[in-house]
Amino acid sequence: MLRSMNRWLAWGIGGLLVGFLVWQFSLFQQELQRIPRTWTVAGLAVGGRSLEEALDAVEQALKTPLQVRYRDQTLMLDPADLEVRLDRENSRELLREALAERQRPAAFLQFLFRQPPPPRDLPIAIQVSTERIRLWLLEVARRYDEPPVEPQPDLERFTFLPGRPGHVLNISLSAERLQAALAQATPREVALVVDEKPAPALSLATLGRFFEAYLQSFDGTAGIFVKDLRSGQTWMRNGDLAFSGVGVMRLPVALAVARSRDLAHEEARRARVFQMLTDEAALPTLQELLADLGEGDPAKGAEQTTALLRELGLVNSFIAWPFDQPGAPPAVVTPANSRPDLPTHPDPQQQTTAEDTGVLLEMLYQCARNGGPLPLASEGAIEPAECQFILEAMAQNRLVDAQGQPTLLAAGLPPGIPFARRPGWTNETRADAGIVLAGQSDYALVVFLHRPLLMEWEEAVRMMRDMSRMTAQFFLGTPR
Repeated sequence: MLRSMNRWLAWGIGGLLVGFLVWQFSLFQQELQRIPRTWTVAGLAVGGRSLEEALDAVEQALKTPLQVRYRDQTLMLDPADLEVRLDRENSRELLREALAERQRPAAFLQFLFRQPPPPRDLPIAIQVSTERIRLWLLEVARRYDEPPVEPQPDLERFTFLPGRPGHVLNISLSAERLQAALAQATPREVALVVDEKPAPALSLATLGRFFEAYLQSFDGTAGIFVKDLRSGQTWMRNGDLAFSGVGVMRLPVALAVARSRDLAHEEARRARVFQMLTDEAALPTLQELLADLGEGDPAKGAEQTTALLRELGLVNSFIAWPFDQPGAPPAVVTPANSRPDLPTHPDPQQQTTAEDTGVLLEMLYQCARNGGPLPLASEGAIEPAECQFILEAMAQNRLVDAQGQPTLLAAGLPPGIPFARRPGWTNETRADAGIVLAGQSDYALVVFLHRPLLMEWEEAVRMMRDMSRMTAQFFLGTPR
């Protein structure tokens, strides 16, 4: 009897247990139709609500303004301006997939023991105009960006004002952040990505802006070439415009002599080249050297000089006829003197450009250091020792004014800075071209100034002094 009662008791308890499990499973199935209380949807606490109720709450939250931060600026963005809408169908599918993951035995056991599921935030899908996001961000950038400011030339004090750092909106990354924030019901805020930009370094473009501003009041024509001989950076103004060669063309004559003769060991020829490069009145010496090059014919010496220039790729420079030699020079056509706008009216006997002269100076500088194209010229080589001699001779050019002070480009250099130069002039054109040898800051500077009828000497001296002074300030950092 006792055994029978125990059996009925066991069956009763089993029945109750099964009934309890069925009841709990039914409750669990009902729970699966609602968002767990530990879960959020798009950041919004909607636990205990049905899927549709949760989507209604999220949809309403997505319509509230979004707080957007640009550094210390706070902007309020109306989602309607970007055509933001809840993609209800895809969002419903995302929520169903997440809820379906709970239909596992482990989830039922957690339910039985009243263990809530781990916290989780469910994503939703939205529709938004990416083009409107981009346009809105561009407007924000226009209003609040402060791009870095490059160093600026100070024409009054002949120095450079330092640049300033800035900040610029990162449109691409900010668009990603903004779109993600728009898909969050809470928090309704986002910080845009703003890139901090350092102050730009001083560059040759800054020096170029000084030249352009300085020459605005000049009613003539200027050709300028500046090159950092260490970094190779170059800036030019009218670099390809033909000018009369004036005394600047004595430099290629010296190089032609070095190529065809032994300038390193023949003292008499060295002395003549030295005099030609340092004495502006040494025109007879120049003619002698051209005659020496042409085996007694100065015209052939001029041809040899021009041939060397062509070989080096300097197609805009030539000596068509010996200096002050009687006779009609042959017409020489170059890209530079073929321009329809030719305000410089260059001498048909000898021409060059600021760029050609600057490049030739660079070749001379490289040759003295056993590099560059000059030592490799065909039909004879120019030795580094010969280039060094030419540079040293040019550095002895002591063109001074009536008070014994350096003039033209040399006037703008700090005292004691070696300057290997070749000046030259006519009534209409004043020129100076050289290399400042300052160790780690070597640079080439070429300036041609032309005005029809008369380029006043005093004005040319003042302008070249100012331009040289600013260039020295750029490269050397010490104003004169």
